[in-house]
Amino acid sequence: MKKRTRKPYYRDDDFLLKIGEKVRSIRMDKGLTQMELAFKCNDKDYSQINRVELGKVNFSVSYLSLIADALEIAPKDLLP
Repeated sequence: MKKRTRKPYYRDDDFLLKIGEKVRSIRMDKGLTQMELAFKCNDKDYSQINRVELGKVNFSVSYLSLIADALEIAPKDLLP
């Protein structure tokens, strides 16, 4: 049986951190806590928002869109 090789996992920590900083800045400008933003994203826990803001999670484009909708901005406004 042939052994499968996994594709290398791509992660750009600097890019994720820049997005996280934008999320945090816009969230704070709108006067929202991480918990309030998480609630607007239909999330039960603020920890995912915290990890996004810290650049610790390689999230999907769909999740970026969900955050943008909750912040009432266009997804492109979260990109550096």
